[in-house]
Amino acid sequence: MPLTSKSIRLALEITDPNIIFLEDGEIETIHNQAALVYHAKLTVKPDHCPNCGFTDQIVRFGFNQVRIVAPSFGYRPTYLKLSCQRFLCQACQTTFQSRTDYVRPGCVISEPVRQMVLFDAISNHSLTDIGQRHHISDKTVQRVIDEEANLHNFQQITWLPEHLAFDEFKATDRMSFIWANSDCQEIGAILPSRTSYQLTKYFERFPLTVRRQVKTVSLDLNAGYVHLVPRLFPNAKVVVDRFHIVQMVSTALNMVRVQVMKTVPKTSTEYRFMKREWKVFLKRFEELDAVNTVYHASVGYFDTVVNLISKCLDLDPAFRAAYETYQSILTAVKERDVTALEEAIVSYKALGNRMDQSMKSLRKYRCQVLKALRYDYSNGFLEGINSQIKKIKNTAYGYQNWSNFINRIFLERVWFWLSKRKLAV
Repeated sequence: MPLTSKSIRLALEITDPNIIFLEDGEIETIHNQAALVYHAKLTVKPDHCPNCGFTDQIVRFGFNQVRIVAPSFGYRPTYLKLSCQRFLCQACQTTFQSRTDYVRPGCVISEPVRQMVLFDAISNHSLTDIGQRHHISDKTVQRVIDEEANLHNFQQITWLPEHLAFDEFKATDRMSFIWANSDCQEIGAILPSRTSYQLTKYFERFPLTVRRQVKTVSLDLNAGYVHLVPRLFPNAKVVVDRFHIVQMVSTALNMVRVQVMKTVPKTSTEYRFMKREWKVFLKRFEELDAVNTVYHASVGYFDTVVNLISKCLDLDPAFRAAYETYQSILTAVKERDVTALEEAIVSYKALGNRMDQSMKSLRKYRCQVLKALRYDYSNGFLEGINSQIKKIKNTAYGYQNWSNFINRIFLERVWFWLSKRKLAV
């Protein structure tokens, strides 16, 4: 039973009524592969000559057959061999052919296939996988993404949000700078370099009146950013991210723990406990169970977590002091207690271990650190964006072209992010 023209239109997603199908599809060998091919004709007489504008000097001038990549139904590719009517303008001797909205002029990739390529691109698939799925090359997929990028203006210099977040990530062969809007948690721009000169050159393109409207800038304890923000944004408050505060002292505590482990025999229960259950040292002390005994495979007997931790802290007074400092900072950040955090920073005394360096940094930027508890803004969401960027990079096994990498990031995270979230809901 032959297919109707309506069935073929629905299958190929054709809405142009001027495309007339001549016969049912058939299997042909194209590029040494069996393909499903449909034959159709496009006859639309233009209103005027696109070159000279005359309307009464146009005559038919044969047909030109174009093989268009259409949406595939299965593993084999699908093509539409479209015979387009050609015309000759006798006034200026210009030849041209009929056009349709199903495919762009000078292109053989249909619009439905282009839309499917973009939809797969925002789902973090590699270019090779997308090309194989739609029977086109990976270079064609990249061109589709680049053409979509040209439709978006993501280099505006007329507006800045009131609350910014700064961070960096490794793009191609160097570290790149990224800033985002802390309110809507969207990427603002990505720069190929994170040097102070490049950042100053970029942000000074914004009018001073716009930069004065910025109220807060969330960042990690990067000395370059901390000193750069007051120059670029006169009215902005520097807010150190709460995650980086805890991460700094937790890293120092882990290094102190490793130093203590080197001073005890590897067969001791304290060494085995600190080696296998090191994560309990990073938990809040209030969350640890001091009553119920639990069997610990690391030591081979039943005991409470608090008791085992106390035995390890007794090995070195400096280790206990570093642990107490970490707990005071962790509790202050958790409870948003500015006074307690300031007391922990000011009252700290040197212990002769790695904790001294972390506390020195917190004391140096004490004002910015304390603002982390006074404001609700942080760049934690930006760390999540950087994690997504890393996944994009890993899927492609790395990028050598910085522009292609940035276009893919904006495609997945900015331009179609709102539509993607609506589909998820």
